[in-house]
Amino acid sequence: MNDDFIDFMRSDSWDDYRQNKRLRGLEADLSSVSASLASARSSQRRLHSELSNVRGSLEQRLNRLSAAFDAFVEISDLRVTLGLFDAQGRVRHQARRLLTGEGAAGEVSDVDAYWLAPALVALRVAADGVADTDSLALARARDAQRATVFHVLGTGLLGGRGTVSAETLADALPAPGTALPRYERAVWTLAADGFFGESGWELARRRGVEFVRALPDEARAAAVSAVRSLGTAGASSAPLPRELEGVAELGTALSAAAGLSALRAWVESALAAAPNEPAAEVDPEVLRVVELLVDEGSPVELPLLARERELRAVIEGTGDKARAWDGPAGETIELLRKDAADSARPGRRAAAVRILGDLVLAAADRLAATARTDAPFRVEARTRQGTVTITPDGPDTGSVARLRSRIDAGAAVSGQRRVFAGVALAVAAVFLVLAGVAGWGWLVIGLTAPLVAAYQWRVDVRERREATATAAASKDKLAKEIDGRVAALADCRARLKEAQPRVDEDLKALREALA
Repeated sequence: MNDDFIDFMRSDSWDDYRQNKRLRGLEADLSSVSASLASARSSQRRLHSELSNVRGSLEQRLNRLSAAFDAFVEISDLRVTLGLFDAQGRVRHQARRLLTGEGAAGEVSDVDAYWLAPALVALRVAADGVADTDSLALARARDAQRATVFHVLGTGLLGGRGTVSAETLADALPAPGTALPRYERAVWTLAADGFFGESGWELARRRGVEFVRALPDEARAAAVSAVRSLGTAGASSAPLPRELEGVAELGTALSAAAGLSALRAWVESALAAAPNEPAAEVDPEVLRVVELLVDEGSPVELPLLARERELRAVIEGTGDKARAWDGPAGETIELLRKDAADSARPGRRAAAVRILGDLVLAAADRLAATARTDAPFRVEARTRQGTVTITPDGPDTGSVARLRSRIDAGAAVSGQRRVFAGVALAVAAVFLVLAGVAGWGWLVIGLTAPLVAAYQWRVDVRERREATATAAASKDKLAKEIDGRVAALADCRARLKEAQPRVDEDLKALREALA
């Protein structure tokens, strides 16, 4: 039984019933007027606040003050005009109260050609699980899109989702285009978060798959790269030694194998975490979209309310374009990528991963093809002495001999000291002869020269011994460096050989998970 019938039964007369009904109508009108006055006072307060905080040059401040004042005057005139549409305003007020959980005060009166009044009647009883098909049909006859979106989003917020038929939900969630309208995004989040059950989740997935499969080649290639980056973000592989040259393909193959395993783990974890129940709470954007839809107004009010929102932005100093319920929410592929990374909403994440399944498999095939690359057998390795050719079995003997010869050449000692020693001995012999012929005065020089020769010879011997020891040490270091490079190459090849058999296993697991 409705409230009117209860009041009629309780009243002593028909006059009492009519009086009670008028009182409820007055209460609803007073509530609507109170809300309008509160909005006007809020705008006035914001104007005063903005004017008190104006900054800049004198000319800028004057322009800002003038624009804000003109906007405030115009918005005041607009509200006088909007006062002619009290009935429409009262319906919007009731709708806002219902959406915020306060309950729509009073009876909802119909307004000619306004879709919101019958849509609100249908939504009020839908929250109790009752499907008012007549009211909803009337609303859809007046504006099919707005009435459908309002009912779907409203039941998502308030309950009664069982009153939303599969056809109605499909009408509210068509196949997305490159950019996703805000209302489609809101419907998609409700469905993907499980608020319309398994069938709603499947519809969201199917619509997304239709979008992905319709991507042009260039956009598809970019989307595959984006999904690959997202899914392989947790990949880790040991870096190749910097001393190995010409092994870029080996490093790329190892990274691809690790990336493929990470991609598989990412997909499996996302799908395994999908719950079998709705999310804990509705995305706040759903309420914002419904409020924008309600605030848009009736067809006759549309230009007036749109202008009012523009003027309010001028008064508040935001300069932003007023948001609309059907405005763009963002690029569809970017929103899907964002949802695929949203671990806080596992149902939505699982839907996004499944939608991106074709792109994931394309990325996996590319990684697999790269991971199957044959590792090079002969590479160049840098050492302190120069570059040497190595294989997993050992170094190239010719390149090692070249480096050892370079070490020997670098350790060679000049023969100047030996020449000098020989010259000193020859001088000593000459002066000794002179000492015997011309007198003993030449004997001092003849005895000094051998000492110089002996010193030079001893220094030469020491330098040659030290050079030989240095060369031997350098050769030992070279041998160790070469052995290390050989071991590193063998290890990298072994890691790739170990990883490559898992490539087919990872691909198979991905295809089964995304089937």
